[in-house]
Amino acid sequence: MILQLPIACYAGNTSGLITKDEIWNDPQRTLKIWVLSDIQPRNNEDRDAFKDAIIDVNNNIPGIEMAVVAGDIANRAKPETYDWYLSTRKLSYIKDWNEIAGNHDLKTDLGKLFREEINQNFSYSLTKGNILFIFMSDEERGKPTEISDETFNWWKDLVVANQDKIIVVVTHAPLEGSGIPFSRFKDRQIIDSGRFTEVLKKYKVDLWLSGHLHLPHYLANVVQKEEYNGTIFVSISSIRPEFLHIKNSESRVITFLCGWDYTLIQARDHDRKQFDESLSSVYQLSKKYNCE
Repeated sequence: MILQLPIACYAGNTSGLITKDEIWNDPQRTLKIWVLSDIQPRNNEDRDAFKDAIIDVNNNIPGIEMAVVAGDIANRAKPETYDWYLSTRKLSYIKDWNEIAGNHDLKTDLGKLFREEINQNFSYSLTKGNILFIFMSDEERGKPTEISDETFNWWKDLVVANQDKIIVVVTHAPLEGSGIPFSRFKDRQIIDSGRFTEVLKKYKVDLWLSGHLHLPHYLANVVQKEEYNGTIFVSISSIRPEFLHIKNSESRVITFLCGWDYTLIQARDHDRKQFDESLSSVYQLSKKYNCE
């Protein structure tokens, strides 16, 4: 459930209204995650966009504990591209990085370099407190996201067995039926999405994060689907600017608050070095975040 409250202040305890800075920017009380996607540089300007986004976060968004990259680190998988990515990533104060492979990471060599340079596992999970993060890479070359039945069954088993946790799923493309723009088109969705949506009707997944579309956040923002137990689908725009900077370099910051069952999802414009408050909202989760 989305809270219909101004982004500047929220009702949260018996003492009344508390400001956003007080509640959402206390590193002792929050888990803050930087979520980015589609870095895939074509030229030096695109490489600079990733570096500039890191500098923006370093200078203006303290307290981020983990970064999530929702695929397409490379435009074409080459050793020098991943070497550049890893060396640029080291400029960030964030030490915990978690990536998946997108369709462009598989384009040249079916993901061999990604496995060697970034992560040998295409699918994996981790926990932060009582939050379970499930990561699923593209597994076949091509524009849509293809996830094998073996990986689907692994995902389903994790979801069913962890209903006591807040569950966050990360894929490159969105699910068909998510409500994310263009996700009804085959080359912009997870193939055979019905496998996943049937599970979502019965079991709770709180957040589903995806990239791939390169659309600005004002066109592809956040969609909550009640028919899927209220799953919140979050579109992650590209770090790479598009269309002569008609679309700027963009990402998300997602914050969980200790002892609360709410999450703040913010849209960051790295060219302007600011959050778009009109696209930032607080959503209710299925459970309180346990930071112990």
